[in-house]
Amino acid sequence: MNTKTSASRAIHTLMRRGLAAIVILGAASAALAQANPKPLTIGVIELFPNPHFAEARKGMKEVARKNNATLLIQNANVDTTKEAQFVQTFITRKVDAILLSAVSPTGSLAALRLARSAGIPVVCYTTCVNAPDDQELVRAFVKSDNLELGATTGKQAAAYIQARLGGKARVLMLTCESYDVCKERRKGLNQNLAGSDIQILAEQEGFLADKARPIADSMLAAHPDANVFIAENEDAVIAAAQAIKAKGLAGKVAVFGIDINTQVAQLIAAPDGIVHWTTGQDPRSLGARGLEAAVQAARGQPVGDFYQVAGSPSFSKDNPAAAQKYAADRR
Repeated sequence: MNTKTSASRAIHTLMRRGLAAIVILGAASAALAQANPKPLTIGVIELFPNPHFAEARKGMKEVARKNNATLLIQNANVDTTKEAQFVQTFITRKVDAILLSAVSPTGSLAALRLARSAGIPVVCYTTCVNAPDDQELVRAFVKSDNLELGATTGKQAAAYIQARLGGKARVLMLTCESYDVCKERRKGLNQNLAGSDIQILAEQEGFLADKARPIADSMLAAHPDANVFIAENEDAVIAAAQAIKAKGLAGKVAVFGIDINTQVAQLIAAPDGIVHWTTGQDPRSLGARGLEAAVQAARGQPVGDFYQVAGSPSFSKDNPAAAQKYAADRR
């Protein structure tokens, strides 16, 4: 009887130790999995080649290094056909998720539906398709508060018009309103310029520097009496400033813009004072947060709120040190 009891106790002891070992091994495996997460491959599609997306890429790469993720980066160059081809390539490559800045609010729908049919989660950053399609086809949209971008720049332009131009201004505009984000910017601009007596002499879409520059030149040639130039994105700011400088109109035409990159920062800090103000996005944060959401989606984890908003730093010619620091930090 004693022999059986001793044997029984020995068996129970071994079982407890075995269970404890299994628990410890399981915990160790979980810790190891967290320290060395499963490798991911994430496809990235940029809208067009410009400094905003180059800066966003830096944020993505920082997040990718921390999450054992490989990035396959393509640039659609504002071409929905290329965008769809890249999505199909990513499907063939069996990527774990796709992060993209949509080319068109409606024209990108086909590409997103391809990804959904293949079971690949998609996250938008900077631009996306229109609501409600966005929430049907993508897991999250990481963006700036574009209404506030426009509103902040509009307030500054209105203050300048009141203080320096007697409340009246002759305005030229370079826009990007084929994108919903820029329509939001325009809404913010209009709301805050409504109290000023402004005459819009000319406005035209121009959001890539090489195409926007000749448009800006033509506008200034046709309207030499303009005294305010509003630019809805960073390339438009650059184009407007370059055209004003080339025509010797520094001090006569003031630029108020939206978006920031190192070249815009240098223009803000320049002694000629052509660019008075810009309300920037934070593209590195947009890229980083977009990739974080893509990683979470790929791992089947919650991504948080659908609309995720990054910060919007502002820069003024009255504080050139801030613009100089921005440029220096990105060399």
